[in-house]
Amino acid sequence: MRSTKNHIARAILCGLAVFPWISIGPARAADVPSFVQNGTFKVCTAGEFPPMEFYEKPGDKALVGFEIDVAEALARQWGAKTDYVVGDFKGLLPSLDSQRCDAVISGITLRPERLQKYDGIAYFKTSTVMVTAAGDGETRTPEDLSGKTVAVEAGTSFEPTLAALNATFAKAGRPEAVLQPYPSAAAVIQQILVGRAAATITLDTTAAYRMAQTPGRLQMPYAYADKEFYAIYLRKDVGDRNAVRAGLEALQADGRMQDILKKWNLSPQAVEIDGVAAR
Repeated sequence: MRSTKNHIARAILCGLAVFPWISIGPARAADVPSFVQNGTFKVCTAGEFPPMEFYEKPGDKALVGFEIDVAEALARQWGAKTDYVVGDFKGLLPSLDSQRCDAVISGITLRPERLQKYDGIAYFKTSTVMVTAAGDGETRTPEDLSGKTVAVEAGTSFEPTLAALNATFAKAGRPEAVLQPYPSAAAVIQQILVGRAAATITLDTTAAYRMAQTPGRLQMPYAYADKEFYAIYLRKDVGDRNAVRAGLEALQADGRMQDILKKWNLSPQAVEIDGVAAR
């Protein structure tokens, strides 16, 4: 499987046509998704999940982040430009349904229930973690959340995770956690910083970034054992899915993906396209 994928990636690179305005030409027509034939790659994103995608300063109009750089690199490869449709996380997949965008790229994890309706290409390993205030020595594991207030981003997979935790508390006769949903990941973290919530669960990449931005105020006392994968979600179409996967493989094969990882201080081993690591 790995050797076949690498062969495909090499074939893509060898067959690229050269455009004068980019350092590496766009993919062959067969490798360009149908949705960018008009020269625009429209991406739905929440735009506030650093370091994946966010506005660096209040009032900025241009998004930055690891996934923004990946989207830009894919667009260049396809001879297209990007157009970002920014909205609340819970509205991203519905926006894909309504064709407001071509893809959802927003720190969104691969989930079986999402794959029932959409195509998803997993490409970046991450882990779910619990975040608490740095001075909290009592909330060390999810079991410690019984009876406490937990902030959670609305529409994420963390909501059912916490609901399942509450079901175990109820079965054991223990007080359930009080779940408070918020429309953004930034709002969730703010509840911990101001003491309105004891904890949240989120992904390690954004947790590490927010800890770096608020030195000494947050901690990650617990990491779930199972690995998660960030994914790019598309409307179901075999050709488009294969084209996006081939585009990601090309970025990995020629080193551009590693350059983007280095820029955002992310692990060189983080990228696995459809669960296959680069060799």
